[in-house]
Amino acid sequence: MLILRPHQERALERRADLMRCKKKRLLIVSPTGSGKTVIAAESIKREPGEPTLFLAPRRELIYQTSRKLAEIGVPHGIILAGEKKGMNLYSRVQVASRDTLISRALRNKKLVLPNFTRVYVDEAHIGLSGKFQSLAALWPDATFTGLTATPCRSDGKALGMFYEDMIEVATVKELTDQGYLVPAEFYSVSEPDLRGVRTTAGDYNEGDLNTIMNQPKLVGDVVEHWLQHAAERRTVVFATSIAHSLALTKEFIEHGVSAEHVDATTPQNARDQIFERFKLGITQVLVNCTLASVGFDLPDLDCVVFARPTKSLGLYLQMLGRGLRTAPGKKDCLVLDHAGNWHRHGSAIDDRFWTLDGRYALDAERTKAAKEKRQQESGVVEITCPVCKYSFEGSRQCPKCGYWFQQKAKAIETREGQLVKMDGKQKPDTPEQRMKFFLELSGYGDMKSYSPGWASHKFREKYGDWPEWKWKQHAEKHGGLDPSIETIRWVKSRIIAHAKSRKAKERREEALLDNVPY
Repeated sequence: MLILRPHQERALERRADLMRCKKKRLLIVSPTGSGKTVIAAESIKREPGEPTLFLAPRRELIYQTSRKLAEIGVPHGIILAGEKKGMNLYSRVQVASRDTLISRALRNKKLVLPNFTRVYVDEAHIGLSGKFQSLAALWPDATFTGLTATPCRSDGKALGMFYEDMIEVATVKELTDQGYLVPAEFYSVSEPDLRGVRTTAGDYNEGDLNTIMNQPKLVGDVVEHWLQHAAERRTVVFATSIAHSLALTKEFIEHGVSAEHVDATTPQNARDQIFERFKLGITQVLVNCTLASVGFDLPDLDCVVFARPTKSLGLYLQMLGRGLRTAPGKKDCLVLDHAGNWHRHGSAIDDRFWTLDGRYALDAERTKAAKEKRQQESGVVEITCPVCKYSFEGSRQCPKCGYWFQQKAKAIETREGQLVKMDGKQKPDTPEQRMKFFLELSGYGDMKSYSPGWASHKFREKYGDWPEWKWKQHAEKHGGLDPSIETIRWVKSRIIAHAKSRKAKERREEALLDNVPY
């Protein structure tokens, strides 16, 4: 008998409520390790008369779901390329590969599928392609239930294009406080200079990353810090590319550590054997290129190494979530962040505000504001030790090395025309902040009936380059955002500056005219 946790039961109750309200496309959002597969399996069991399809993007997720259904006594078939043992098209419940169905039912039309009335979509943030939409159109009357830990995409596409409503099951902080997830202990050991690295599909270009990250000094740095902090821990390492992953694996092995490399091109049989050796503890360190960020379930894993930076909040949380599951004797998950991802995206337990409109990045300011408010209310501030790089809060003394932070005065620097507070090293705005600023400029321009190009020129005035084309398309299609007080003040400051500039020019011209003889 499956005993549900309170948050899992709440998710099922909320789903039932929304279905009674005639909502037919629902998205369940719950952190990695919270039991989304359990929620789906129990939901399938509670609707025994409904022809049901469970869609997953990867082989590992398909087998994981199949095992869970078998545990609770739900007969089912498996539709997956190369899978014959579990195939049973007469079963009411089918667990299927998304790509296999697209190939067999849409492209080749060799598979005739039942009229499913319930469809579950695992890793729902991935499935927004035209092919998936065509597949979903085969069952126009079905209720779709998406499952994801990260309802956001690096390309900014809105999940609301498909889903009507969202069910937020629980936060990482809530599940950590309740003991269903372990806390993450962060070390931020190095932050590479990523200037010149291009952006492709909303994330760092892998070729550019490989050039920067796959250097002997950094490779040695990853292994050196792992030996210092995590030599006894079961570890997964996320690399920037296959070449980088292979180099790191070689470095671990040369230091006497049992390590293996795996990537998407690894043959399936070899991949299965590598994962099995890692699960059995024969291999201590698994180095990969994002392959283990989805569908990899090893509760004993207690160390995650970021040897790759990412702009994607979703990918960051997926990678981080691999180590947060509980296991007997496991107290925490050690995170060695060589890529500055902690500085870029925050900790595991930060408040995050998910939406269905594709603007998860635009909620960064709300997330930051919530974090600052929580810190102000508690008097607690997160800091990183300059000696051992351990990140902690609630004290001026590092709990790892004992370094004591002396309180320092903060100098205020001024320059002509504006007062600017310089608090340490000023970080450049993130792409999300730049996008938010442009969309707010567009909203301001709409309110004032300015020309369509006004926002782009103002953006260039601040940053020195033009806004991205996809931001312009978004503004043209959906309109801009309501401008924040900061954006309004910036625009007003530029109006004042231009007015002063015009007056100064007029005075210069008048002075020249005064000196012209008649």
